[in-house]
Amino acid sequence: MQFKVCGITDLTQAIALDEIKVNYIGFIFYASSKRCVLNHLTLNQLADFNPKHAKKVGVFVNAPLEQVIDVISKAKLDIVQLHGNEDAQYCAIINQVVPVVKVFRVGKSLPDFVAYEYAATYYLFDTDSALYGGTGQHFNWELIKNTDFNKPYFLSGGIGPNDLHGIEVLQKTKAGKSLTVIDINSQFETAPGIKNLELIKTFINASI
Repeated sequence: MQFKVCGITDLTQAIALDEIKVNYIGFIFYASSKRCVLNHLTLNQLADFNPKHAKKVGVFVNAPLEQVIDVISKAKLDIVQLHGNEDAQYCAIINQVVPVVKVFRVGKSLPDFVAYEYAATYYLFDTDSALYGGTGQHFNWELIKNTDFNKPYFLSGGIGPNDLHGIEVLQKTKAGKSLTVIDINSQFETAPGIKNLELIKTFINASI
């Protein structure tokens, strides 16, 4: 299992996460987010951060295509996560520059993801919210367990230290075959954008 820690706003913490061999470090470029990285760091600072183990993920919500491509270049991002209502054509264009993680917000049912099969490298399933993530709440994992996604996906949505057993159960289902990355954020924070590194380390070690 791989791990992504999202909503990072502090370079010292980003370096520490790389040292504990987190696989993906997420930086949010959505101005309405409490964890918007540009409120804390410049694009040059992000470009100068060259992790040894982790890939740098830029999270965007309905941003102009040209803006995303510009930030990829200036911040030297490895991957882009598209968390808004971006269509398949938009995703496919970005996916030619860097791999794309397309987010689907799960409410009472599983959204139609098939149109993005050739437009994204990964899927991500998160809890439905008017605020585009950051709810700290689970969606109903029962809604995905019998689906064959035919593509690696990230599992997100309020995952916390007590979810290890639930993740193990999900891994044994049809959907579990494609579950590749556990995406954690708010449940491992002391304040928005500031992570409890010891809690993250304990969680990852318990998952190995």
